[in-house]
Amino acid sequence: MGINGGENGMFVDYDHSIVSLSCSILKHYGAEYHHKTFEPMDELLQHPYKHVVIMLFDGLGLEVLRHHLPENSFLRSHALGELSSVFPPTTTAATTSIESGLTPAEHGWLGWNLYFPELGDIVSLFPNTRRGTQEQAAKFHAARQYLRYRTVYEKIEETGNAKAYVVSLYGSARITKYEELFDTVKGLCRKEERNYIYAYWGEPDYTMHDVGCCHESITEIIRDIDQRVERLCRDLEDTLLIVTADHGHGDTGYFLIRDYPELDRMLERPPVIEARAASFYVKQENLEQFPDLFKRLFGDQFLLLSKEAVLGQNIFGGGVCHPRLPELMGDYLAVAVSGMGINYEDSDSKWKSNHSGFTEREMKVPFIAVEKR
Repeated sequence: MGINGGENGMFVDYDHSIVSLSCSILKHYGAEYHHKTFEPMDELLQHPYKHVVIMLFDGLGLEVLRHHLPENSFLRSHALGELSSVFPPTTTAATTSIESGLTPAEHGWLGWNLYFPELGDIVSLFPNTRRGTQEQAAKFHAARQYLRYRTVYEKIEETGNAKAYVVSLYGSARITKYEELFDTVKGLCRKEERNYIYAYWGEPDYTMHDVGCCHESITEIIRDIDQRVERLCRDLEDTLLIVTADHGHGDTGYFLIRDYPELDRMLERPPVIEARAASFYVKQENLEQFPDLFKRLFGDQFLLLSKEAVLGQNIFGGGVCHPRLPELMGDYLAVAVSGMGINYEDSDSKWKSNHSGFTEREMKVPFIAVEKR
């Protein structure tokens, strides 16, 4: 378990997190798991449901849900509590934890951008592109090659106790349109087999990045999700449906490292991971001066942690750390505890709303359950 948050931010609670939720799924199907399970989920799974579904809507954090939906809405009226995301609370790290039952320390998919010395380049993990370009980073998928892990689906199917499906743009049950998400889940829940279904959709995160987390268009998107989940549940039988998110969101401004040449000169390369969880590779001769300069420039906007502090406090989670973890995190990690992020240069994405920092709005996600017996 990671350390607790101070008054400026919230550290992840791995014992009551989406990792715990995933481990409850593995336990339920008799598969191998390595972390504490989530007790409310274990209690729900005492009933032998034929179908267990986790629907994850990207960015639908607890605060976002409460802002855009009334208390008597379908999703909020079925909320049983909350979960913690992982650190950093971002899609790359969080969905990989959901799909593996591992902490980011174990799987190594820490954020959008990571540096791989074999390639001599910073790679955007999911699209496998060189940082800030559409150019492929390698002829193979770098993260899948260097940061391999066994999925929840593989582990479940190896037990022979159930089939496992991923409903997403890139899943085993592949969809291309939003409407297909619900139709595909419904179809899989009509199969005679016992199965586990993980369904992912990239909203409201995708639009919140562009317009901010409180825009009226986000209200429309979340209301539509609420209505479609309610309609789906009317047609389900012998199914436990869980709705949650990978992380929350908050409106964000940005500092640019290029605006601070004295700091920029201390760096080996642009920062990696995320704008609100920025990891710095510092030149050897500047390792001692860097933290003082950083704090002088940015004050209390970020929590600056050395590599040793990050590892010692299990901020990326417990378990057997991936052997690459120390090199992936750089020398210093700057974690946002305010409304600001850190970009390297003006061409970097300046999302109006973002995530990956140490605030409750980013870290807390809903635990919503619908039981159809």
